[in-house]
Amino acid sequence: AAASARTSAMAQIWTPVASWGDLQYVPPDDVPDKDLRCCVCLAWPLDPVVLGCPGQHLLCRSCVRGPLCPLDRQPFARCLPPQQPIQSLLNRLQVRCLEVGAGCDWTGPRGNLKDHLASCPFAEQQCQHCGLRARPGDAAFVGHACRGGGSGAEEVMSDVGSWIDLGEDLATQRPAAEPAGASSRMEAISRIISVYEEAERLNVCFVVDCTGSMGSHIRAVKTQIHWIVHELRARLPSMSLHLAFVGYRDHCDEPRIETLPFTNSVNDFRDFVGKLRARGGGGDGPEDVHGALEAAIALDWTTGGAATRVLIHVADYPAHGRRYNDCRGDSYPDGDPRGLDLEMLASTLKGMAVQYIFGHITAHTAKMVNVLNEALGESYIDSKDMQNVELLAEVVTSSLHSSVASTVSTLTSSPGAAHAAPVLLSDELPDWAQLGPDHVHVRECRLVQDVSELYAQADPTATRKLKLHLDVAEVLLSPLPFSQGETRVARHALWNGVPAVAKHFKATVTDEDDNHGLPDAELLLTLSEVSAVTAFLAQAFSQGRADGDRVTCLTSAVAEGPTVVPFNMEAALPAAEFQRFSNNIGWWEPGAPRTLMEFSRFSHEATRGHMMVVDLQGVKTADGWLLTDPCVLCEDVERFGSGNLGPHAMDRCLSALKVRLDEAPPVVEPSSSQRAGRFSAPVAPPAPWRAPNTPALSPQEAQLELDAMIGQLQQAPRTQYGVVQLAEDQIKALCRVARDTFLRQPTLLEVDAPINVMGDVHGQFPDLLRMFDAGGMPPDANYLMLGDYVDRGKQSIETISLLLAFKVKYPENFFMLRGNHECASITRIYGFYDECKRRYNIKLWKQFCDVFNCLPPAALIDNAIFCMHGGPSPELSNLDVIKNLPRPTDVPDSGLLCDLLWVDPDQDICGWHENDRGVSYTFGADVLPGLMAKLNIDLIARAHQVVEDGYEFFGERRLVTLFSAPNYGGEFDNAGAMMLVKEDLTCSFKVL
Repeated sequence: AAASARTSAMAQIWTPVASWGDLQYVPPDDVPDKDLRCCVCLAWPLDPVVLGCPGQHLLCRSCVRGPLCPLDRQPFARCLPPQQPIQSLLNRLQVRCLEVGAGCDWTGPRGNLKDHLASCPFAEQQCQHCGLRARPGDAAFVGHACRGGGSGAEEVMSDVGSWIDLGEDLATQRPAAEPAGASSRMEAISRIISVYEEAERLNVCFVVDCTGSMGSHIRAVKTQIHWIVHELRARLPSMSLHLAFVGYRDHCDEPRIETLPFTNSVNDFRDFVGKLRARGGGGDGPEDVHGALEAAIALDWTTGGAATRVLIHVADYPAHGRRYNDCRGDSYPDGDPRGLDLEMLASTLKGMAVQYIFGHITAHTAKMVNVLNEALGESYIDSKDMQNVELLAEVVTSSLHSSVASTVSTLTSSPGAAHAAPVLLSDELPDWAQLGPDHVHVRECRLVQDVSELYAQADPTATRKLKLHLDVAEVLLSPLPFSQGETRVARHALWNGVPAVAKHFKATVTDEDDNHGLPDAELLLTLSEVSAVTAFLAQAFSQGRADGDRVTCLTSAVAEGPTVVPFNMEAALPAAEFQRFSNNIGWWEPGAPRTLMEFSRFSHEATRGHMMVVDLQGVKTADGWLLTDPCVLCEDVERFGSGNLGPHAMDRCLSALKVRLDEAPPVVEPSSSQRAGRFSAPVAPPAPWRAPNTPALSPQEAQLELDAMIGQLQQAPRTQYGVVQLAEDQIKALCRVARDTFLRQPTLLEVDAPINVMGDVHGQFPDLLRMFDAGGMPPDANYLMLGDYVDRGKQSIETISLLLAFKVKYPENFFMLRGNHECASITRIYGFYDECKRRYNIKLWKQFCDVFNCLPPAALIDNAIFCMHGGPSPELSNLDVIKNLPRPTDVPDSGLLCDLLWVDPDQDICGWHENDRGVSYTFGADVLPGLMAKLNIDLIARAHQVVEDGYEFFGERRLVTLFSAPNYGGEFDNAGAMMLVKEDLTCSFKVL
């Protein structure tokens, strides 16, 4: 009995080593049945499986090469063993021993082959513990006494294999693919973004019928073009736009054609259209469309290197020729009198890659459009309803956005690439009682515990921690998906009896044989990680927000099992209209809720600029918005999957949000119906400033060496220009911390005396240091700076860097207001942009501009001295209106914020007058008494103008102008001054 037990134990540690590929069938079984053979290799299926595709195809497991059926190219969710009768038939097939070449003459049923090989004296065996290979007759086999432990390795031969072992840890089920590396990932991202930025180089030509019936549409193009451009900037963050115009009439009219070549000046375009007059028409219906397209073809469509070229044709009547119209009267029924061919003209435009959008106003033009589309194929001309002039801007903008998207698709498509088969979709819920359940094991990333886990310095694995392992769950999957995205399909599912959605990949992630080309668990886990991060940020954002204004993100789990293709599982969305609000490259859909834009920006601010939640989609609920499948952009491009397009994409998204949230759209000039109250222009008012509800960003967390930077700048010479070349990463860190610091203080600063007040500095760094030497270095003295820190001078970077460093170091002792030069459009012209580009790069200039957009515009010293850069505004009814100004924001062309930065006093006038600068107003001394009484203040301190002595009073000493850049720009003989305000509010001046 003991000997028998030892023999049995020895047999249990040996596994036969053989390959099913060497299997030999005994006639007549050597000819596979056509109904039972593998659909791919056409042989008897080995380790057979039935795919959950519409065709229910039978395959060898090794022939499954991805989540698409190799025959009908449809995604499948399940992979089951065949029914028992089929399995029994396959097991009864007569085969020879795999060692027939070594002398074994055994034949028998295929289902018994494994048992035979375990005892075949010719079959090689492998020890499950030590890996030794030997045949039963070998001395090594007979004398083998392995002391190996463990539960035994996976058998080499199995009837039905499985893709995963439910006992393994999710992150280690298979060896992770070798990371591509940050550099190669950045190259891939750069290629993606370059496609979008190429597509956003846009040339748009308006071709408009300018005959007598078209006056309202000509005016609409003129009055709405600014809004169109603003909306396009919001949708296309890197847009480069050139506009052209072709106005046409009929052959008897003069001028017959009026053309404006491509220009990047919206004002020039608007002025040109404003001079056009709707007149003529020839007495018949048709107009000279041939001549209009001829003029459009003659334009230089290569202007600006535009990849997206769009012709917007707006007309109420078609071209001459019975082929194109059914009008009662046509002076040229045989076509164009000059012999032009309309199909040839349209074909030429198509050959020039010009997308053709036709705005139809009446039904008269339908025949012309249909004839051209039949001739050119593929519905070349996209017809839009533009009868309502008040909706022209909306239709045009939407059409242009679609044109850019079409260009992206063209640029990313591979010539000659095979088109994927359309995915079969069905929104019908299946009869769950007729479906068999699958048992799956579930893993899910836990929610982030603290926002610090999302900072740049945090351990990246903190967001990949798994929840405790869940029990095996029962899931029923709909055979057909109901929806599809770019990379996945979504199926109805029941998850332990609860409605859910299962999301499977529809393309192979890897083609390595060791995982059969199926989506790697690491990639599925990444999507769960993304959902856990976004769900946490949504919770943080929604704290304290009202009902209906909250954001919730669904979390996603990973499910795997022996009978299913691995997938992500999440709760089903409630029955509501599903909407796509944005993507991960900075595009926002029109009408996207402001709350979601604020959430996306919040995610960037809350993570200190390290991450940003984008690609928002979902449904509206009573509580707010319920989102699914967002993307996370991150500075670390190797995290969060292929949707993470890195810092460049974040910059694009922030630029789009800046236009959406911070810039009021241009007011569309009202038409008669608008003045009657039947239509209001699409203007979204900016939200007022409010302090962030996230922890303050410290210099240490931003890796900012603040003291070293201040010391380096303070050591610069006072009497001559000496460049201080700060490290770029330190300046960027300074900008991040300074931006956060400014946004944590109110828009109207309330500061205490004693304090020193300084005016314009304008990049004169040595003079700034001399001012600080005279007044005392912070924090020995408190300071209020009135703006205009950059431009014109030679060292704007050193100047603004030192001021920002003092602000970050001493936030309650050092205060900075915004000047009119703290604006992207001004610094682009007057020197700061060029200095940044020459010494560092344009991106650094953009980061400074982001800081400028956060600067407060005004301050109040001890409730008595009202300070700003420019002056008061006619809109300034009380000081509370300043507190409600939005930040961050660009400087608008008019309004309260513009006035605070641009207004000038003028001793030669009374009241308010237009400013000679072309922006804002000037005001006379008579304005001050009533204004100061209304605001209950004693003095106004402002800057903005060069004054000979560095300071100058106005209006019986009710207002003082300060200018702190002596010998301004080397062109003036002025002094520089600062005002010293003592505790008792006594004011004196220190002059250099």
